[in-house]
Amino acid sequence: MRIISDRLTDGRTYNAPMASEMAALIPGDFNLDMDKRDIVLQQHSGKLMRINEIHASYLALQYPLLFTYGEDGFRLGIKKGVTEATKKQKKATISMRQFFAYRLHERKNESGHLLHARRLFQQFLVDAYTTIESNRLRYLKLNQSSLRSDSFDSIKESENAGRTNMNEQGTEFVLPASFTGGPRYMKNNYLDAMTICKHFGFPNLFITFTCNPKWPELTRFLKTRNLKPEDRPEVICRIFKMKLESLMDDLTKKHILGKTVSCELMFIYLIYLTFHTY
Repeated sequence: MRIISDRLTDGRTYNAPMASEMAALIPGDFNLDMDKRDIVLQQHSGKLMRINEIHASYLALQYPLLFTYGEDGFRLGIKKGVTEATKKQKKATISMRQFFAYRLHERKNESGHLLHARRLFQQFLVDAYTTIESNRLRYLKLNQSSLRSDSFDSIKESENAGRTNMNEQGTEFVLPASFTGGPRYMKNNYLDAMTICKHFGFPNLFITFTCNPKWPELTRFLKTRNLKPEDRPEVICRIFKMKLESLMDDLTKKHILGKTVSCELMFIYLIYLTFHTY
């Protein structure tokens, strides 16, 4: 056999997906149109209308197998129930994150088919996360006039460096430090960690705490529902968070590895999420 040409692409690119997880790929930079889902409605008049994720019927149209009765999804202005806790809160309506967080809990006298949908439930989680993040970015994009600011010293430094067009000073799209995962968020966390090290000294131990899908709590929970660990990632995250808090109590309050120099702030930790099938 004689090979007369080289293949420029990897043939595995077109293989059928074998992974047990779901992911979302968002190409390009953020713009005001990226959060619009490709859902088209045909009205009674025959006209077509494209809706976004804030429409009350978005979830029912995007996931007809999960919302078979056309239940309303998230929409702006959903009122909170009147309780002693909500009376003290300034915001009277629920956010998109609170809406999806409510749907991710099992409740008595309520169908749990959404939480047992396996791969479709994974798609629902990914869609919910990207929807929440895109709406947060959209809010920041529309409020750049109040977010885009620069100090007088920085502007003077730019002027002294030879920049005459001050309209270009500053970032076109500013992500505040409150946006989780943004550059300023990561930089502030890094500076906080370095400040702690400067004041109290560098850490003495490097501890790795890994989530185990074979934990008794997880196996017992999944066995009764005939599910796999990748089918309920939100439950795994909750159990991991509780065990992490228990570990921090053992280290900072019970001092199982010795008395700490300062307080809990001395412990600098990072959580990253990845799933492996065992």
